[in-house]
Amino acid sequence: MILLLTLGCALDEHLPQVDISGTVVVPRAAATRTYTDPLTGEATEIVDVRNIGPVVIGAYPAIRDDLFAYPHPEMGPVIDQGIPGNAYPYGGGTVGRFDFACFEHLACRVSTGRFKDYDDVLDWFGNVIDDPVKDEFGFEVESSDFYRDYCYDLFEVTADYEISWVSGADGLDFVVNDDGDFEAQYNLWQVTYFEGMQLWGFVDSPSERFNFTTCDDTRGQQNSEYVNDYFYGTGRFDLLNFPANYISDGDFVVGMDDVVTLSQVDADAYREAAETPMIRIGFEVGAEEEAK
Repeated sequence: MILLLTLGCALDEHLPQVDISGTVVVPRAAATRTYTDPLTGEATEIVDVRNIGPVVIGAYPAIRDDLFAYPHPEMGPVIDQGIPGNAYPYGGGTVGRFDFACFEHLACRVSTGRFKDYDDVLDWFGNVIDDPVKDEFGFEVESSDFYRDYCYDLFEVTADYEISWVSGADGLDFVVNDDGDFEAQYNLWQVTYFEGMQLWGFVDSPSERFNFTTCDDTRGQQNSEYVNDYFYGTGRFDLLNFPANYISDGDFVVGMDDVVTLSQVDADAYREAAETPMIRIGFEVGAEEEAK
């Protein structure tokens, strides 16, 4: 019996799906934004990991540079005029995802792996964005202790580790590398492997008021307690299939020179090679137009 159990655990099913892990690098510019004081009009350039929105990474049949003004996965037929064709991804994932940060004011505005603690959120929106966090009655949230207690009550939890967007100082996704750019680890689980498939992705950069195109504020869990009546918001479900719908000027994508091609003949060969592909997302959308 012991022998059978041992053999069973060693069974290789030769599945066509693989887990792809490695490092994603985004340029320093992706963490840099200029914010304007609404009272004085003074503009301040701020480099901060909190400026980096969710990073979407997918595996695709091919990447082309003739579909849009930036590199984009090849697409299937365009069925409806004005709507891009399906990019037919083999799989993918994100580095950082939207998570509800307890107040309607923050729906679709807070990602995992970007904020250390409650004070980090209050400081960012109050002092940098100049849009202080407010509760359901319109009062500014000034105390991190009140913030924590409110979240514990809302989600019925008892510790910060149960709140995924509270990362701690050592839990942020991105760190500064030797070149001054920002890098993070990514994991793409259970991607269907095909020889020659290519890895590509994009960074959803926030607007000056810190809103994101990749989040849908009309979906997700609904809060209808007391005076509340709103959705928590959630990442859009078709980001990998129709990325062009959510990419705009100021976002960053993988440039043609940085597209990663996986050359192993099949999934077994990829697993044996144990590669950890590095993905660089350094092409700024709209930058060429601005330079003209």
